[in-house]
Amino acid sequence: MSATEQARLNSIERHDHRVRVWSLAGVMALAVGVAAGSLGAVLTEGAWWFPFMTVVMVTFATAAAVRRTRRRAIVGSAVAVAAAALVLVLMFAADTAIAGIVPTGETFARFAQLASDGDESIANQRFPADADTGIVFLICLGAVAVAIAMDAAAFVIRKPALTGIPLLILLLVPSLIRSELHDAFVFAMTSLAYVAILLVASPRVSVRAAWPLVSVALVISLTVPVLLPSVEPAAELGSRPGLISTGVNPIINLSSDLRRNAPLLALRYTAEGAGEYLRVAVLDEFDDDTWRPSEGDNESSDAVDSFPEPAGLAPEVPRTEKTMQIEIERIRGKFLPVPYASSGISGLEGDWNWEPEGLTVSTVNSNSKNQKYEVSYITPAPSIEQLEAAPTTLPEGFEKYLALPVTLPTIVGVTAKEVAGSEPTRFDQALALQSFFKDGDFEYSENAPLTDDYDGSGAGVLGEFLSAKSGYCVHFASAMAAMARTLDIPARVVVGFTPGQKKVDEETDEIKFVISTDNLHAWPELYFPTIGWIRFEPTVSVGTEPRFAQSITDDPSTPDVDESQPEPVATPTSTPTATSGARPELPLDEEPTTPLSGSVAASPFWLLLLALPILLLIPALVRLVRRGLRLSAVSRGAIAPAWREVCDTATDLGFDLSATATPRQQSENLSGQMGASTTNSLATLLASVEVAAFSPRTTPLRRTAVTASLASLRASSSWRARLRARWAPRTAFGPVERKR
Repeated sequence: MSATEQARLNSIERHDHRVRVWSLAGVMALAVGVAAGSLGAVLTEGAWWFPFMTVVMVTFATAAAVRRTRRRAIVGSAVAVAAAALVLVLMFAADTAIAGIVPTGETFARFAQLASDGDESIANQRFPADADTGIVFLICLGAVAVAIAMDAAAFVIRKPALTGIPLLILLLVPSLIRSELHDAFVFAMTSLAYVAILLVASPRVSVRAAWPLVSVALVISLTVPVLLPSVEPAAELGSRPGLISTGVNPIINLSSDLRRNAPLLALRYTAEGAGEYLRVAVLDEFDDDTWRPSEGDNESSDAVDSFPEPAGLAPEVPRTEKTMQIEIERIRGKFLPVPYASSGISGLEGDWNWEPEGLTVSTVNSNSKNQKYEVSYITPAPSIEQLEAAPTTLPEGFEKYLALPVTLPTIVGVTAKEVAGSEPTRFDQALALQSFFKDGDFEYSENAPLTDDYDGSGAGVLGEFLSAKSGYCVHFASAMAAMARTLDIPARVVVGFTPGQKKVDEETDEIKFVISTDNLHAWPELYFPTIGWIRFEPTVSVGTEPRFAQSITDDPSTPDVDESQPEPVATPTSTPTATSGARPELPLDEEPTTPLSGSVAASPFWLLLLALPILLLIPALVRLVRRGLRLSAVSRGAIAPAWREVCDTATDLGFDLSATATPRQQSENLSGQMGASTTNSLATLLASVEVAAFSPRTTPLRRTAVTASLASLRASSSWRARLRARWAPRTAFGPVERKR
């Protein structure tokens, strides 16, 4: 053969190699894209898809490009890891890196924070979950692990069949979260993509056939996410994100948090005197579906160091001034828990604003997580006489607090008139409504509304609730607020926390209150001109009813004391025997008997990362089992399995063997590679094999003869070859293509 022809053949061979490398990398990337369609069962939207596939494509493309010039496959995988890391820096921490790509210490701190945020978000959210930045980061991190594992299986270990293991892990993510979250269609499509990988990797498939296979896989990868139905949060148990994670309208998430199997620690605070209700959001718009905040209610530009006077509070209403120190643990989002009525906040990080009508506190660019701050607040203490004497004329603009949806069931207004229509004052009407729920036939239940299909806070569920007389705080608060509006009493619903569990430090006698997700609560606030907004508590067995002082005539004999002014009894305070949260099991003054979940539970993504090394041991385990079965067969008198085990062990160790050679030719070949001094046991074994093949006599073979031959093969190999044969055996999943 001339030099020109040889050069041409070498050029064709290099071209075929490049095409096969790129084809295999491409079809593996697209198989990952198909398998990732399974994540649609646990995530509510598809914004995660693009960063996920970007990481996957960069990883495979980099490895393939490096292998175009470098024959050592491990180099391609190593460079691919570095390229994937740079992509993660660009997407998630470019502002912390030099020139946007060179990581710094701050970059790694950002990655650690993102991983913590994602892990916590997974622990806190119900599924399908919102793919926030932390979760997307973990998904991309998992994409790198899956891509590198597949690349190493196909090019480093040279066992493309092993690429199915990372794909299977990706497919099983939804099932690890909840057993019923799996999609047979995605499984089927991934199986087809896996077959494409095996076909492209097979030396028996021509190079021309590779590109149509990649095209088919590409079509499947791009159409699967579109064909799959989008996942929408369902109004069922455990289906929505929790209040302590995100949410524009917290009342939507309240039912999921209340039904947690184990409470999560939300915050701690110290306060003067008894515990306080903490408000998170005020909901004043009421429609068919739910109560929600008014548009623009949380868009004030006013800083939180100073608040205005509470709406409607006249100077003659007694009040007390207090302070509270709050430490946020697990709450994440735009709302900040504060008591009513806050007058100033210090110690916050980020930009926070107060909303003028509800005096709630929120942010646009910051987060409530890990905030530590001090709140100054006043506690109005109106007397019963002042409340009864409140005028009925409302300030301008308060008509919105009387608005009712046209779909409100008739039973709501009829019941309100029956219960409180005959009361002389609006305050008496409010007390009658509260007593109707508290002292009537109603019972507290978080599950009954779900079972009877009237869960939620919208107008449509109130009729069912009043008929069933069973529900949780959302139903009680929504019903009382709606009934008050039918009586022309301005009303709204507040979402927040009940006072919590009191804990006393035995050494310092310091009193702290611990609030968990069990303390999440909703209650109504009613407005009385010259008094302002007053909290009421209609929920059975939960929280505490507000207490009001009774005014009396001033006693002339005690000029130093004005008895006509009521003692400042705080509206939101709680009695010693009142329950502490939206679940009525724990009294306020008792220690919690169940530890709160202060640490983040391990997410499925971290479990997968921990399980990956175990999964990589599967080839070694398969090979070990196969060797044991063969040796067991030898002990029972079989001969052929002994020589098959010798050949496979030699192949795993890197010896060259011909697939068409006879056992004697293979033995001679091995002897030449091993050295004559180490082949005595191999010769003994060969003799037994040849006798069994060509003689009718049965020649027993000792198991020790086989193990001695295997030991001589290992002794003739380097430590690297022995290590590779043990942990990454080439013959684990069937015979390899041997030299002919």
